[in-house]
Amino acid sequence: MGLPAGAARTVFIFAHPAGHVAAPRYYTPYFWEQGLNWHMVAMDVHPDNLAETIRALAKSPSTAGFNLTMPHKPAAFELCDAVGPAAKFEGVVNTIRIETDGKLVGESFDGGGFLNAAREAGIFDPERRAVVIGAGGAGRAICHALAAAGVRRLRILNEVPGPVEALSAKLRGQFPDLDISLDERFDDAGLCVNATSLGLHATDALPMDPKKLPKDCAMFDIIAARRTGFMEACAARGLKVLDGVAMIRHQLPLQTAFWNATTSVSAP
Repeated sequence: MGLPAGAARTVFIFAHPAGHVAAPRYYTPYFWEQGLNWHMVAMDVHPDNLAETIRALAKSPSTAGFNLTMPHKPAAFELCDAVGPAAKFEGVVNTIRIETDGKLVGESFDGGGFLNAAREAGIFDPERRAVVIGAGGAGRAICHALAAAGVRRLRILNEVPGPVEALSAKLRGQFPDLDISLDERFDDAGLCVNATSLGLHATDALPMDPKKLPKDCAMFDIIAARRTGFMEACAARGLKVLDGVAMIRHQLPLQTAFWNATTSVSAP
């Protein structure tokens, strides 16, 4: 894998702050493995500057696409001229493609990456209760993916009530047979997902007390930047633990195909 030269194209990943973003170390090698002269570059973009940054960079033929992470996913949705089905339901995008006419097409692949990683690791069981902590962009995507994959019972927890109530109402509208609860319980969990940013920093509190999880519960922490205290505490109890790197690896083929193709999309 060489250094980028004039013929190389760039996929930008926008975050704020961006110091924790580890994605380029996985994306750039994958691009080269696929025969693409692409590189990923992380960029700290303040939310106030997101729209102008995307619109300016989208005008360059050197830009292959955009990847969005915290806190930009909802705002990026609003910037798109059209979105895919997952993004339409979730109201967020983490991936933007630039069409030949300059239009921006967005989709959300957090849920697909999560679900494929969970299946590969053998921790997705639709008959067991899944508990998702966090109803932000990633949390919405993960809950939607679990429901679409046939999970029967889902519990969603969030620090403030508004987002989680809106998400549960939307899920019930599309999946009327899904048992959704918002009470803070973990005793029946087969899978617990940390879909919050807690764990990005060593000083962060744990999203919940791991001692409350059953001994046969699996834990999926979407943090990819570091081995979190939550991961360590769950592993110490003998729980099967999956981290955000697995989610990234399973998003890679989905996003790369999206950046490379034209798909059926609709207006946001």
